[in-house]
Amino acid sequence: MLNNISISNTAMLSCNGTSIHETDIRSFNSNALRVYNPVTGVRHRKTGTTSEIRQKICSYFLDTFPDVRRIKIIDTGQKFSARVWFKSGRTFCEKAYSIKNLYGILNDKIKSISEQ
Repeated sequence: MLNNISISNTAMLSCNGTSIHETDIRSFNSNALRVYNPVTGVRHRKTGTTSEIRQKICSYFLDTFPDVRRIKIIDTGQKFSARVWFKSGRTFCEKAYSIKNLYGILNDKIKSISEQ
């Protein structure tokens, strides 16, 4: 079972002085960012709108866990995909429909791998 763990305040503060309430992952509603394409009939997100929160999550994991060498989070418009590289050479991939769920999955998995 996943624990809902929030990113620390320092990790969530923006470089341009945005308050924590505007960038907090708990209040991040990815459904509000969806647009409808009448040609294909698909609702998707504009990937540029999630770039700031994805960058903050990556920097949080890099700063918190010294075993993580690199992390990459991609917004495909419908799913979020993440790949994590460790200094030991180990890698893994995860996917989720929301950035909040992806953060919880990554946090649990990186903690368990770092403790080994």
